[in-house]
Amino acid sequence: MLENLKRILQDECQLNLDHPIVVGVSGGPDSLCVLDVLDRNGYPVFVAHFNHKLRSEADADALTIQLLADQRDLRFMLGEGDVGERAEQEKESIEEAARNERYRFLFNCAEEVGAQAVVVGHSADDQVETVLMHLLRGAGMSGLSGMRTRALPNAWSDHIPLVRPLIGIWRTQILAYCTERGFDPLIDASNQDITYFRNRLRHELIPYLESYNPAIRKLIWRTAKVMRGEMELVDQLADAAWEDCLLAQGAGYIALDTQRCSQHPVSVQRHIIRRGISFLRPGLRDIGFNAVEKGVNYLQSANPYAEIDLISGLKLLTDPGKIWIAEWEAELPPAEWPQVAEEEITLEIGGKVKLQAGWQLSAKKVSKTILQEQKSWENQDNYKVWVDLNQIQLPLLIRARREGDRLQPFGMDGHSLKLSDFMINEKLPRRAREGWPLVCSGEQIVWVCGYRSAHPFRITMTTTEVVEIKLTRIDEDDE
Repeated sequence: MLENLKRILQDECQLNLDHPIVVGVSGGPDSLCVLDVLDRNGYPVFVAHFNHKLRSEADADALTIQLLADQRDLRFMLGEGDVGERAEQEKESIEEAARNERYRFLFNCAEEVGAQAVVVGHSADDQVETVLMHLLRGAGMSGLSGMRTRALPNAWSDHIPLVRPLIGIWRTQILAYCTERGFDPLIDASNQDITYFRNRLRHELIPYLESYNPAIRKLIWRTAKVMRGEMELVDQLADAAWEDCLLAQGAGYIALDTQRCSQHPVSVQRHIIRRGISFLRPGLRDIGFNAVEKGVNYLQSANPYAEIDLISGLKLLTDPGKIWIAEWEAELPPAEWPQVAEEEITLEIGGKVKLQAGWQLSAKKVSKTILQEQKSWENQDNYKVWVDLNQIQLPLLIRARREGDRLQPFGMDGHSLKLSDFMINEKLPRRAREGWPLVCSGEQIVWVCGYRSAHPFRITMTTTEVVEIKLTRIDEDDE
C-alpha cells in the first residue's frame, strides 16, 4: 500500500517535496495513516487539528495530537470553536457546522504557511457514504461522482487544492496499516451515534444493502469513478458556458447574460446555476434539484421580473438582459437605466436635463402635421413622445414616483390605474422602479419615460402646438 500511495501522492495528488502541506489530523486511523505516509516520504508537513468542543474528551484529544506532532518534530496548528453555537446561529446541522468550521480553519492555516495543498484522510468507504448521501438527498452527475482526489477550485479556495490520497483505499487496509505501524488511533464515540445521517448510512443502510449484494461498496465506488470521468467532459462544457455567460461578480452577487444562458442546453444551464450558487455559498454541500430547477425555470420564464428566493439566503432577480444570483442584503452595482434623485427637476421647452447613469431628457417644440398625429398613435420609439403643448403646465417637472401616483395610459380613453400596477404590468425591473424618471405636468404624470405617455396630453385634431420629449444617452447625437 505504501508504494501505491507514493505513486498517488505524486501523480494524482500532484504534490511535491518542495512546499509545505497542511494535513487535517483528527487522530483517527485515516488521518494518522495519511500523516505517516506523507512524513515517511519526506513531505514537509504541518499538523492541523480543529477542536469542535462537542465532546468532553475533545481537549485531551487535541493535546494527544500535539504530542504526536512534537514527537515527529512537526509544527502543530490548533483551532477551536463552539460548533454548537455556530449551528444554531447559521441554522445548520451540527455536522454541517463542524465541517464548515474545520475546513475554514484548515485553509486559513494553508494560507498562513503558503501550503501547496490541504490534505485530508477521506477513504474509499467515505466515498461510498458520500455518494449514497447525495443520492438520498437528490443529486445529479456532480453529486453522484463523489469526492475528487484533487479538488481545485474547491469550496474553500481557488488556488489551494483539497487533496484526498486515501480516496481509493478501504478502511480495512487503513486499519491494517495502523496496526502494522503500531498506532493507537483516537476513538470518536460520536461516530457510533446514528442520529447523525452519515452514521446511519454507515451502520444501518450499507450493511442492509450488502445483504442484497456483498460487493455493493465496490460497485458504488466504481460507479462514482466512472461518473467523475464523465464529469471531466461536462466540466469543460460548463467552464466554457460559464465564461460565456458571466457578466459580473462581486461581494454577494453574480450577473449572467440572460440571452446567452438561454442559448445553452438545459443541462448546461443547470451547471451554470449550480456554479453561481457555489460561488456565493462555497460551504453549501447540498445544492438540491429543486433549487437548481427553480433557477433554470426563472431563467426561461417569459415574465421573470419578480425577485424570488433561491436557496440559503440567495435570491434571483433580473435587469434587462441580466439575471442576478445575489444575497438578499447584497448591494448590486448600479444599472445603466435612467434614474432620478428624490428632488424634482424642471425641464423647460428647448432645454435639457441630465439624469443619472448617463441619460438626459430634452423637450422642444415641433410643427404639427397630419403625419405627426399618426405618429402620436403609432409611435414605435419608446424613447420619444409628442404631447399637446396647450394641455401641459410649464415648466415640466421630472421626478421619481410618489405614494398614490396614478396614470391615465395613452390609448385607454382616460381610464386610470395605480402607477405601481402599471410598472408591474409593463415588467419594469423592481430595482429600477423607485427612481424611474417621470415627466409631469403639475401633479399629473405626462410620460413614464421609455414606456407610455398619458392620455390627457395626446395629440388630437384640435392640437395647435406640439412638444417633443426625448430620452437619450448623453453621448448620443440629437436627431
